[in-house]
Amino acid sequence: MILETKPTENAGLVALVVLAGLLVAVVASWPALPVDETRYLTVAWEMRASGHWMLPTLNFAPYSHKPPLLFWLINASWSLFGVSVWPARMVGAAAMGVTLLLTHRLDRRLLPDAIQGPAASALMLTALPVFVILGFSIMFDMLLTATVVGAQLALWHAGRRGGRGAMLAYGLCTGLGLLAKGPIVFLFTLPAALLGPLWIEEAQKRGWYLRVGVAFAFSIAIGLAWALRAAALGGPEFAEMLFWKQSAGRITSSFAHARPFWFYGPILLALLAPLAPWRPAWAGLRKVLSASNAPRTFLMCWIVPALLGLSAISGKQLHYLLPVVPAVALLLSLGLRDIEPRARDGLPVLAFAGAIVAGLVAFALLGDRFLQNDSLVSSVLQKQSLPLLIAMGLLALGALAMFTGTVRRALTGLAIANLVFVLGIAVQSRATVTELFDIDPVANALSQRKTGPIAMTQVPRGEFGFLARLSEPITYVPAGQLDGWLADNPTGVAIVFSRIGNPASAPLRHTVVFSKNYRLSEVITLVTSTRR
Repeated sequence: MILETKPTENAGLVALVVLAGLLVAVVASWPALPVDETRYLTVAWEMRASGHWMLPTLNFAPYSHKPPLLFWLINASWSLFGVSVWPARMVGAAAMGVTLLLTHRLDRRLLPDAIQGPAASALMLTALPVFVILGFSIMFDMLLTATVVGAQLALWHAGRRGGRGAMLAYGLCTGLGLLAKGPIVFLFTLPAALLGPLWIEEAQKRGWYLRVGVAFAFSIAIGLAWALRAAALGGPEFAEMLFWKQSAGRITSSFAHARPFWFYGPILLALLAPLAPWRPAWAGLRKVLSASNAPRTFLMCWIVPALLGLSAISGKQLHYLLPVVPAVALLLSLGLRDIEPRARDGLPVLAFAGAIVAGLVAFALLGDRFLQNDSLVSSVLQKQSLPLLIAMGLLALGALAMFTGTVRRALTGLAIANLVFVLGIAVQSRATVTELFDIDPVANALSQRKTGPIAMTQVPRGEFGFLARLSEPITYVPAGQLDGWLADNPTGVAIVFSRIGNPASAPLRHTVVFSKNYRLSEVITLVTSTRR
């Protein structure tokens, strides 16, 4: 495989940096999206407002669903850059950058004697739309992924070269993963350690499990340092949720996101779809799977148990798979080292990308006939600007056509095309997202009237806590009982969610002070009592 650096390859890396900077600038201007992003921002805000850094709360009640690391990092970012949405969004972007850096380093460590260029695995990850999009979300999965890759990098070092520092680093990263998303981190980090005798050096086998046990205990201690204090502050019910129901409940009978066992198979293929038409990726994968060496075994010990474990757990979501994706990229990268590119390798990629662009154009023209729900994806697809969509497609296809030849150049072209694609979608979608999903105008109106009690006709899930900078909880009042609540609370304000064209769901004795369409079919209305 040719790895000499050429001017066009340097230009490709510069293009990647410029596109990444532009993408950061565009995404930083996006509003917080309900309900996940607004919920996590509210938890972080309530930590800041109350000063209770050890006990997460939502609507000022103990919140056991997620551990605190993301909320702490959001507050650290707020302390540096001010309290707003974009510093919180940059926490995920920073975690994505750390993940790429650690994946690059692990790529180099797996085969240190191989001729090296820029690590193929990091370029592969940058070429995956879902990976980049999740990196800019205010969620836990990219943060968890960074801790998992850090733990696996330390574990590989400990298994090949030894040293107490590497195993302690493994325990530290795993402990941070506990604080990032809870015990699920062990599914991604522990199997490779327990299966260590399959891939570690012979000299490291003596005392291996003792060292793993010490590192495991260290990681547990990190998690318990927070969890025990939080349980003491939150009370018995919170402690039961934290230590049992939030873990065991999701495994046996998920109370949300239940999916069939086979769910992650097609999801993983969809995540890797940009690499599907590129022959070197699959030719290399076949070669590396047919070989028998320590790097391949190590990566399989990371991937296979995690996939089986995730499939066995009742609750499943696309983004739960994210910590496995760097391992798959590393496995593909191992195979690419022995693959010679062909001149025609780029043709299927161009055809695939052209089909994607054509599909997006079709949705922009006809999407309203097929996509009737009011989700974020359907709303964005239906409101694409056709000229911008075509321009974005031509730029992406041009990058794929320009960067051909070596494996590294082809991956650079794929990464550039993906960033062009994501950037184009982000630019085009901002107006639609702001129009249909930005509830900040409602929060601004609410913040001017928060001197009295606040009610909402659906169970509060943190939609307005951060955006309106609330210091008191919102009361859930069903729409049918709202007239009575307004009569009893003449200084209060109510947030009413109703279907567009269905005024019957609004209270009768009220004064509308603000109204905004939400999604494609809902409206949010702020009402006060007529006696106010």
